[in-house]
Amino acid sequence: MKKFLLSLLFLISLLWTLPDLAGEPEGINMKGLDPDQIAALAKQGSLLIVKLKPDGGLKEVVSAAVVNAPADKVWDTLADFESYPKFMPQTTKMRVISKPAENQFITEQTITVEIYVLKVNLTYQHLQKLEPKRKIRFSYLSGDLPGTFGAWDLVEVPGKNQTIIFYTLYSNLTSLPWPIGPIMKSQPDFLTSVNVSTGSMVVKAVKEEVEKRQESCR
Repeated sequence: MKKFLLSLLFLISLLWTLPDLAGEPEGINMKGLDPDQIAALAKQGSLLIVKLKPDGGLKEVVSAAVVNAPADKVWDTLADFESYPKFMPQTTKMRVISKPAENQFITEQTITVEIYVLKVNLTYQHLQKLEPKRKIRFSYLSGDLPGTFGAWDLVEVPGKNQTIIFYTLYSNLTSLPWPIGPIMKSQPDFLTSVNVSTGSMVVKAVKEEVEKRQESCR
């Protein structure tokens, strides 16, 4: 019995630290790109990249914004998971369940989504992998929206006390029950538009929260 329990505990710990099973976000590749030019573009409005699969289906959406704060201030906000309900769109609950490894967290999040006249509460657990002050990768573990994944990438603008934030998202709304899931499957453009609008709202909210915190420290 003791050996069985030890084996079970080992298996559970192994599962917690497995690489992403729901898909890996590509995020943004800054090779050959000038942060100053990207910042100038982002200041003119929303900066958005929609990535498609070979069959034309949505792969992921990347939204970006320029935050008037250094990367460490942005990081402090993004890594403050349990404060998400205070500023993150649609999020009503967020808690850290465990820390399975260094710079890894299991979080449980509840969001309220409104599509057409329908309002749906969704709860899921994500594995959050952190590379401090540079990036976060999150992937689905359990609950609603299986197959969802995303990322945060931070790029400092040299000499300007600014940070470009890139938010990558694929929210698998096709997994929702009737009628929303079938609607998303039959209208792929609608699935894309929901991911685009969500990404834009999230980067805007994070930008505002970071800058508010930055201002309060002066």
